Amino acid sequence: MVHVLFFSDRQVRDKLFALVDGTRGLLLVKGVRHGQNMRPPEEREPFDTLDASFGHSLTQVLVADEGSIEGMWRDPLGDLGARLYPNNKEQAYAAASNYLLLENGRPRAVVRKRETPREELWFLQEALSQLSPRIPPPDPARKPGPRRAPAPKGSRRPAAHEPTPPRGTRAYAPREPEPPPPPPPPAQRDPWTVLGIAPGTSKDEARRAFRTLVAQYHPDKVAHLAPEFQELAERKTRELLEAWEQLEKSLP
Repeated sequence: MVHVLFFSDRQVRDKLFALVDGTRGLLLVKGVRHGQNMRPPEEREPFDTLDASFGHSLTQVLVADEGSIEGMWRDPLGDLGARLYPNNKEQAYAAASNYLLLENGRPRAVVRKRETPREELWFLQEALSQLSPRIPPPDPARKPGPRRAPAPKGSRRPAAHEPTPPRGTRAYAPREPEPPPPPPPPAQRDPWTVLGIAPGTSKDEARRAFRTLVAQYHPDKVAHLAPEFQELAERKTRELLEAWEQLEKSLP
């Protein structure tokens, strides 16, 4: 069975805690990104294969972040990590940002994210097989290995039929393609829209609106959230400061 919770739900934290406390047997918890044009989280990999192959022994809870304003300040996975590991911030963060495996409400393993769902599936099955005899271990022959680093440009080895250039001569090197032109600078947004106030608002009212918005993104209010949310708060604060600086110059 796969449960999907959403950051925009005001009760997402309580629902997540209830599923962790109330699920008997093995439980996998993972946060995912979700957008309008993306497939439902439960239909993505490795979750779909896990449910099809081991749904008889494994329950999954996927916590989907839609990137909405309603869910911007919620961090249910971070709250769960802090609850499970109150004295270990590093372990709490690892549990919140990777695949967390629990059994009867107690954490048993954290499986780190990999580059592809296929790799993640192999290591998840390996961890699950160590927790339940009903889940077989993965095929060792299919274990993902380290990826081979790409060869640097200009270091191509000649093929068997390709003659090696004589010493003292330069091998022909294909011409490098021209680099693409730099992208145009992003269009500047209307400062009234950024600050959420109507054009023509007095300077005092505009200043109050600006200060109220900036206070919402203060570092002290986002210090407990994941790094990506802290970076988002910093970008939003810079955007508000630039909008106010532009607007202040035009207001009498």
